[in-house]
Amino acid sequence: MHFSEDDLREALKRKDPGEGFTQRTMARVNQAKSETKPVLARPEKKSNGAFLGWWTHRPAWAMAVVAVLLLAFGIAGYQYSEYRHAEEMRMARVKQQQLQQEAERARDQAIMALEIARAKMNHVLRHAQLQAEPNDKIRRERL
Repeated sequence: MHFSEDDLREALKRKDPGEGFTQRTMARVNQAKSETKPVLARPEKKSNGAFLGWWTHRPAWAMAVVAVLLLAFGIAGYQYSEYRHAEEMRMARVKQQQLQQEAERARDQAIMALEIARAKMNHVLRHAQLQAEPNDKIRRERL
């Protein structure tokens, strides 16, 4: 079904509500007034429960509680930050000690390797000198 602008204008055109519209409307208004409670009566309040209802009646206390909670969370956050920093520093010290120990072990191993190499070289040199003594002149010429 396709609507045109003329159909839309026709549907939205003012129409007469008919005779007695004002009387029907006023009767409904009068009926609604008689069914409602008097204006001076207080409307019923919804209860939020005994625990949560206090903050609607005492906003200053509610603000004080909020301030205390914010302060507590701020202090807790700061302490946690300090704890994390201390833990990171401790871990860095432990890692540094481990690196230091590894470096000392590597140094000791290098020294031991040099001592072993020196001992072998001395052993080889002694054997070479024992064999070279009779032919000392030949050995010097080759060098």
